[in-house]
Amino acid sequence: MKRILLAVIVAVSLAVSIGVLSYYNGSGYVALSIFDTSIETSFVFFMAAIAVAFFIFYYVVRSLSYVLKIPDYLGLRYHRRLAEKARNALLKGLIEISEGRFATAEKMLLKQVEHSDTALLNYLIAARAAQQQGAYERRDEYLRLAHESTPSADIAIGITQAELQLAHQQYEQALATLKHLQGISPRHAYIKKLLARVYQQLGDWENLVVLLPDIHKSSLMSDVQMQQLEVETYTGLLSSSIKQAVDEKISAVWKDIPKELKNNIDLLELYIDYLMTANQDDEAATLIQKYLAQQWHESLLLKYARLNVNQIHKQLEQAEVWLQQYSRSAILLLCLGQLCIKAELWGKAKNYLETSLSIKTMAETYLALAVLLEDKMEEHDAAQNLYRQGLKLMAEPDVIENNKTSISSSITKQNIDVTPVLKIIQ
Repeated sequence: MKRILLAVIVAVSLAVSIGVLSYYNGSGYVALSIFDTSIETSFVFFMAAIAVAFFIFYYVVRSLSYVLKIPDYLGLRYHRRLAEKARNALLKGLIEISEGRFATAEKMLLKQVEHSDTALLNYLIAARAAQQQGAYERRDEYLRLAHESTPSADIAIGITQAELQLAHQQYEQALATLKHLQGISPRHAYIKKLLARVYQQLGDWENLVVLLPDIHKSSLMSDVQMQQLEVETYTGLLSSSIKQAVDEKISAVWKDIPKELKNNIDLLELYIDYLMTANQDDEAATLIQKYLAQQWHESLLLKYARLNVNQIHKQLEQAEVWLQQYSRSAILLLCLGQLCIKAELWGKAKNYLETSLSIKTMAETYLALAVLLEDKMEEHDAAQNLYRQGLKLMAEPDVIENNKTSISSSITKQNIDVTPVLKIIQ
């Protein structure tokens, strides 16, 4: 459009110039001599001829330029067709992989890839398709080709490789890949999230706990997911410390656990179990009392009853305070009965245990009451009857698993003589 406008302006300018010149010099003429030939013409005709010649020359040159550009144009059209085919192949490959036809998707993604302007994307998706087919060597080859096609995409290729290695449970290889990526981009949040997954699978809790603050800041996990990860991390760290049996390390781990996580019942019970085995029952009692002051959890009552604290009467008083609010708790009444046995309050213990059974029959309550009647109150017939009822209850399929651990633990902690029970079984 600009060229046409310019040509019109030039033509109009020439026409005006010729008109003006012819008006003031209408009788002028021009004489040209070339070798032995002479040409004479009017000035107006000469100017008009020059103008026409100029336009003819201009359009001839332009026409020649278009002719010379024909090979380039045809080549461009050819490459555009190849690029279009490559884009269509990518689209079909994406559809195939979305529909679960991974072998077909792999073929489509590699078709015309050398002519694609998205070769990186083709190779990365082809690697995922190969992974789904269990072709791990082809997967790694596609990742290599992806790097060759776009050397600057180290992070994208590395993350894809780590994700595929994780999916194939190649945790050591994934760790090496992610460590390399972390060296390239130390603050990359998603790399840290993947690292956390690797440490989680490898049980490397010490390294995982270091990543938790950064993962929390990244907001890549929901609050629920973050809390689950934190609980699992600190549970693993605490468990591994307990297995190493280094008291100072265990105490340090518990101290470093965030305050809100110390109220997690699984973590708390794990630490209380350790305190009980380490004969730190008074500290365990304090933790249980603090927890139950905030929220009620009956599983802690069974542990509370088995503690050997220095002041049993204070322990018993605390349990009786709870009874004011939870008077219909069979577990709490069992706990009170067991505490009264420790305090040698036989009559009171019997009353609590019988009340517990009236609310809910439990094998452990039958056993505790039977042992009390057998050993302390010499009510042998009543004790034998309770043993039978307890064993009958324990024989029920849905009760066996529930009571197996608690009965065994109760017998071990209270040093109960199981001879009467064995006699009845025989």
